[in-house]
Amino acid sequence: MLEFLPGTTLPMTEEARKDAFGSLAPIFAVSGGGLLLSQVSEMTGLGSTTIQNWVKRGWVSSPVNKRYSEVQVSRILLINLLRPAMQLEKIVQLLHYLNGSVEDRADDAIPEPKLYSLLCTAMQELSECEKITHESLVTLIEPLIEGYEGPVPGAAERLKTALSIMLMNVAAAMLMQQAEAIFAQTVALEKN
Repeated sequence: MLEFLPGTTLPMTEEARKDAFGSLAPIFAVSGGGLLLSQVSEMTGLGSTTIQNWVKRGWVSSPVNKRYSEVQVSRILLINLLRPAMQLEKIVQLLHYLNGSVEDRADDAIPEPKLYSLLCTAMQELSECEKITHESLVTLIEPLIEGYEGPVPGAAERLKTALSIMLMNVAAAMLMQQAEAIFAQTVALEKN
């Protein structure tokens, strides 16, 4: 079971389990038109310079009036949650494959807040999987996107492919954490 809302420092709540990005709506409502860099930094645990660098590189669109919109924040969250097991450039390529240019919403296969929520739902189900294979991940994803057609041709297939890649990387990160924990225990035992 997930302890934190993926990509954030926020605790996982029952509301977030149902709609991960939707659970952030009160934060956006109070902020009045987007989050400031300091708020995004606090929410994600990322340094301000890291976020600014992602904007500078074109991985996240530029804030408007120094405020980050829901789309920009969801993209930052997606990048942040995938980066433990995937190179940043590949994450950005994957997001581009799915949603095209960060500046053009018309070519998106799925709105990024919805993508973030779908990925979080899939991650919750992934934590209950006994055996992780590409086929098991696709089987996990298919009911989540059943009936999804998207605004552009081929959106559903691109979404299925992108989500399976994302979940494989999340699974890899989980295995890396387990390996680190076993390694730490082994080293601690050797010292005694």
